[in-house]
Amino acid sequence: MILRLASAAALMLVIAAPAFAVGPNCGDQIAALKGQLSDDAKAKASMGSKVEQADKLCKQNKDEEAQNMVRQIREQMSQSGGKGASGSSTSSGTSR
Repeated sequence: MILRLASAAALMLVIAAPAFAVGPNCGDQIAALKGQLSDDAKAKASMGSKVEQADKLCKQNKDEEAQNMVRQIREQMSQSGGKGASGSSTSSGTSR
């Protein structure tokens, strides 16, 4: 009986795992962006305030708005030839 219960619990975890793996949250994305900007002083000077604004939105649980802002920042970095443009820009596209 305990074996069946353990098997059922394991099966539920396997089934539920993809639901939890929706992608990086806004905090993860902003941390990655800050890391990219730390390597490029010019980009940090021009986009630092936008990153801080996105961070503020994230802390206010406005994930979708923060992720949209991060996406815009990355697009601007790629247009200006910033180093950070080569990083991944995955987004779940969903909000909590």
